[in-house]
Amino acid sequence: MMTLLEDKYSIAIMPLQNGIEFVAKLKNDLYSEIGWYNSRNSDAHITISEFVTHEDEVNRIINHLKEVVSYENPIHLNFDGVNSYANGAVFLAPDEQTKITLTSLMKRIQKNLDIKNSYNSKDPHMSIGRKLSEQNVKIALQMFADVKLDFDCANLVLRKFNPNKRQYEIFSEDFKFLGVEPKPNPQQSLF
Repeated sequence: MMTLLEDKYSIAIMPLQNGIEFVAKLKNDLYSEIGWYNSRNSDAHITISEFVTHEDEVNRIINHLKEVVSYENPIHLNFDGVNSYANGAVFLAPDEQTKITLTSLMKRIQKNLDIKNSYNSKDPHMSIGRKLSEQNVKIALQMFADVKLDFDCANLVLRKFNPNKRQYEIFSEDFKFLGVEPKPNPQQSLF
Protein backbone atom coordinates (compact mmCIF):
# COMPACT_ATOMS: atom_id res chain seq x y z
CA MET A 1 0.00 0.00 0.00
CA MET A 2 1.37 3.41 -1.00
CA THR A 3 1.52 6.14 1.66
CA LEU A 4 0.69 9.67 0.56
CA LEU A 5 3.27 12.27 1.55
CA GLU A 6 1.99 15.19 3.55
CA ASP A 7 3.18 18.77 3.25
CA LYS A 8 2.84 21.76 5.56
CA TYR A 9 0.78 24.72 4.36
CA SER A 10 -0.05 28.14 5.71
CA ILE A 11 -2.91 30.49 4.85
CA ALA A 12 -1.74 34.05 5.33
CA ILE A 13 -2.09 37.71 4.50
CA MET A 14 0.99 39.30 2.99
CA PRO A 15 1.59 43.01 2.42
CA LEU A 16 2.45 44.35 -1.01
CA GLN A 17 6.08 44.14 -2.12
CA ASN A 18 7.05 47.50 -0.56
CA GLY A 19 5.65 46.25 2.79
CA ILE A 20 7.59 42.98 2.47
CA GLU A 21 10.76 44.99 1.78
CA PHE A 22 10.04 47.33 4.71
CA VAL A 23 9.75 44.41 7.16
CA ALA A 24 12.86 42.78 5.62
CA LYS A 25 14.78 46.00 6.38
CA LEU A 26 13.56 45.89 10.00
CA LYS A 27 14.76 42.29 10.23
CA ASN A 28 18.13 43.24 8.71
CA ASP A 29 18.50 46.10 11.19
CA LEU A 30 17.74 43.74 14.08
CA TYR A 31 20.21 41.20 12.69
CA SER A 32 22.91 43.91 12.59
CA GLU A 33 22.21 44.63 16.25
CA ILE A 34 21.80 41.14 17.78
CA GLY A 35 22.96 38.57 15.20
CA TRP A 36 20.95 35.64 13.82
CA TYR A 37 17.47 34.89 15.23
CA ASN A 38 14.38 32.82 14.40
CA SER A 39 12.10 34.27 11.67
CA ARG A 40 15.04 36.29 10.33
CA ASN A 41 14.49 35.08 6.74
CA SER A 42 10.70 34.79 6.78
CA ASP A 43 8.80 37.18 4.48
CA ALA A 44 6.31 39.52 6.16
CA HIS A 45 2.95 37.83 6.74
CA ILE A 46 0.00 37.44 9.09
CA THR A 47 -0.75 33.77 9.70
CA ILE A 48 -4.41 32.77 9.62
CA SER A 49 -4.03 28.99 9.70
CA GLU A 50 -1.38 26.29 9.32
CA PHE A 51 -2.11 22.68 8.45
CA VAL A 52 -0.62 19.46 7.11
CA THR A 53 -2.27 17.61 4.24
CA HIS A 54 -1.48 15.44 1.24
CA GLU A 55 -1.32 16.68 -2.33
CA ASP A 56 -4.67 15.32 -3.51
CA GLU A 57 -6.51 17.03 -0.62
CA VAL A 58 -4.87 20.43 -1.12
CA ASN A 59 -6.80 20.99 -4.39
CA ARG A 60 -10.10 20.65 -2.52
CA ILE A 61 -8.88 23.13 0.09
CA ILE A 62 -7.73 25.59 -2.61
CA ASN A 63 -11.13 25.52 -4.34
CA HIS A 64 -12.97 25.92 -1.06
CA LEU A 65 -10.67 28.77 0.07
CA LYS A 66 -11.30 30.63 -3.21
CA GLU A 67 -15.03 30.49 -2.54
CA VAL A 68 -14.75 31.42 1.15
CA VAL A 69 -12.65 34.54 0.52
CA SER A 70 -14.69 35.65 -2.51
CA TYR A 71 -17.35 36.89 -0.02
CA GLU A 72 -14.83 39.19 1.72
CA ASN A 73 -14.27 42.84 0.83
CA PRO A 74 -10.83 44.43 0.54
CA ILE A 75 -9.65 46.00 3.80
CA HIS A 76 -7.06 48.55 4.87
CA LEU A 77 -4.66 47.40 7.60
CA ASN A 78 -2.67 49.61 9.98
CA PHE A 79 0.23 48.37 12.09
CA ASP A 80 1.33 50.85 14.70
CA GLY A 81 4.47 50.04 16.69
CA VAL A 82 5.66 46.74 18.08
CA ASN A 83 4.81 44.41 20.91
CA SER A 84 6.02 41.06 22.22
CA TYR A 85 4.81 37.74 23.59
CA ALA A 86 6.23 36.00 26.65
CA ASN A 87 7.81 33.33 24.38
CA GLY A 88 10.29 35.87 22.97
CA ALA A 89 8.38 36.86 19.84
CA VAL A 90 8.52 40.50 18.72
CA PHE A 91 5.96 41.64 16.19
CA LEU A 92 4.38 44.56 14.39
CA ALA A 93 1.12 45.14 16.22
CA PRO A 94 -2.13 46.09 14.48
CA ASP A 95 -3.93 49.17 15.76
CA GLU A 96 -7.18 48.47 17.63
CA GLN A 97 -9.53 48.78 14.62
CA THR A 98 -7.27 46.61 12.43
CA LYS A 99 -7.04 44.02 15.21
CA ILE A 100 -10.85 43.83 15.43
CA THR A 101 -11.20 43.60 11.63
CA LEU A 102 -8.45 40.98 11.26
CA THR A 103 -9.64 38.85 14.18
CA SER A 104 -13.13 38.73 12.70
CA LEU A 105 -11.79 37.89 9.20
CA MET A 106 -9.53 35.15 10.59
CA LYS A 107 -12.40 33.56 12.56
CA ARG A 108 -14.70 33.55 9.51
CA ILE A 109 -12.09 31.92 7.29
CA GLN A 110 -11.07 29.36 9.91
CA LYS A 111 -14.70 28.43 10.64
CA ASN A 112 -15.77 28.20 7.00
CA LEU A 113 -12.73 26.20 5.89
CA ASP A 114 -12.94 23.75 8.78
CA ILE A 115 -9.59 22.08 8.05
CA LYS A 116 -8.84 19.10 10.26
CA ASN A 117 -5.69 19.13 12.39
CA SER A 118 -4.97 22.79 11.79
CA TYR A 119 -3.38 25.44 13.98
CA ASN A 120 -5.55 28.55 13.86
CA SER A 121 -4.00 31.86 14.85
CA LYS A 122 -6.12 33.85 17.30
CA ASP A 123 -4.09 37.05 17.64
CA PRO A 124 -3.25 38.89 14.39
CA HIS A 125 0.35 40.10 14.23
CA MET A 126 3.30 40.32 11.84
CA SER A 127 6.41 38.67 13.32
CA ILE A 128 9.79 40.37 13.24
CA GLY A 129 11.60 37.78 15.37
CA ARG A 130 10.83 34.69 17.44
CA LYS A 131 12.46 32.95 20.39
CA LEU A 132 14.47 36.05 21.30
CA SER A 133 16.18 36.33 24.66
CA GLU A 134 14.68 38.77 27.15
CA GLN A 135 17.51 41.22 26.43
CA ASN A 136 17.02 40.97 22.65
CA VAL A 137 13.27 41.52 23.06
CA LYS A 138 14.04 44.77 24.90
CA ILE A 139 16.45 45.84 22.14
CA ALA A 140 13.88 45.11 19.40
CA LEU A 141 11.07 46.91 21.25
CA GLN A 142 13.27 50.00 21.62
CA MET A 143 14.49 49.89 18.01
CA PHE A 144 11.03 49.62 16.50
CA ALA A 145 8.85 51.54 18.99
CA ASP A 146 7.72 54.08 16.38
CA VAL A 147 7.46 51.75 13.36
CA LYS A 148 4.30 52.07 11.28
CA LEU A 149 3.10 50.04 8.30
CA ASP A 150 -0.20 50.22 6.49
CA PHE A 151 -1.43 48.52 3.35
CA ASP A 152 -4.53 47.48 1.45
CA CYS A 153 -5.37 43.79 1.64
CA ALA A 154 -7.42 42.33 -1.21
CA ASN A 155 -6.36 38.67 -1.13
CA LEU A 156 -4.88 35.82 0.85
CA VAL A 157 -1.98 33.56 -0.06
CA LEU A 158 -1.42 29.86 0.42
CA ARG A 159 2.16 29.12 1.35
CA LYS A 160 3.87 25.72 1.30
CA PHE A 161 6.76 24.80 3.58
CA ASN A 162 10.04 24.21 1.77
CA PRO A 163 12.05 21.85 4.03
CA ASN A 164 15.30 22.61 2.16
CA LYS A 165 15.03 26.33 2.91
CA ARG A 166 13.20 25.77 6.20
CA GLN A 167 10.78 28.53 5.15
CA TYR A 168 7.29 28.86 3.73
CA GLU A 169 7.09 29.96 0.09
CA ILE A 170 4.08 31.24 -1.82
CA PHE A 171 2.24 28.31 -3.40
CA SER A 172 -0.77 30.27 -4.72
CA GLU A 173 -1.97 33.90 -4.54
CA ASP A 174 -5.27 33.34 -6.29
CA PHE A 175 -7.56 34.02 -3.30
CA LYS A 176 -9.16 37.39 -4.02
CA PHE A 177 -11.57 39.39 -1.85
CA LEU A 178 -14.37 40.03 -4.36
CA GLY A 179 -17.22 41.16 -2.11
CA VAL A 180 -19.58 38.61 -3.68
CA GLU A 181 -22.95 38.29 -1.97
CA PRO A 182 -23.16 34.91 -0.22
CA LYS A 183 -25.76 32.56 -1.62
CA PRO A 184 -28.87 32.43 0.56
CA ASN A 185 -29.28 29.24 2.55
CA PRO A 186 -32.05 27.14 1.03
CA GLN A 187 -34.88 26.98 3.49
CA GLN A 188 -36.06 23.59 4.51
CA SER A 189 -39.62 22.86 3.66
CA LEU A 190 -41.97 20.12 4.73
CA PHE A 191 -43.97 20.40 1.51
